[in-house]
Amino acid sequence: MVSVPAIPGSGQTKVPAPEVSAPKVSAPKIDDGGWQTVVVVEPDPEARTRLVRILREASGEAKDPSRRLAIHEAANGNVAWTLVETVKPDLVVSEILLEGLSGMQLLRRLGERYEKDAPRMLFVTQMSNEVDRYWALRNGAAAFVIKPYEDEFLRDRSTKLLNKVDISPEGTWRSDI
Repeated sequence: MVSVPAIPGSGQTKVPAPEVSAPKVSAPKIDDGGWQTVVVVEPDPEARTRLVRILREASGEAKDPSRRLAIHEAANGNVAWTLVETVKPDLVVSEILLEGLSGMQLLRRLGERYEKDAPRMLFVTQMSNEVDRYWALRNGAAAFVIKPYEDEFLRDRSTKLLNKVDISPEGTWRSDI
């Protein structure tokens, strides 16, 4: 039981606080004809909306309604981590440069928390430094896409990740624009 200080002058030193826990959400995998869960972390609202649209296209849900995505959006790393803990996504699509936890910190936490059962991580970022790409892929990111990118380029990579295709040899990409 958690306790918090009582109202001053009430004669009580502590009162019990209600227990609060994150809801447990279970989502069947797309292979089962059900939902797949994705967390999109992007501070720019327009870029986030674009990522969500591309992911929906990549899932194929427009052609096959049974292939649906539950997409949860976050503008910073702290909210993203709360979502990850709550919904246990299949895929996390994230910028590296975030307020609160950075994308790299999210990646490390995913690895520490879930080990081999961690959600796949796709970085879509303006960070184009070779060192950033190296560390992201070395620490478990499934892919690293550098902004700017073409929609079809990201759609192809997202489709592979959503369908659990091993793309590690193709891990680092740059769009041809």
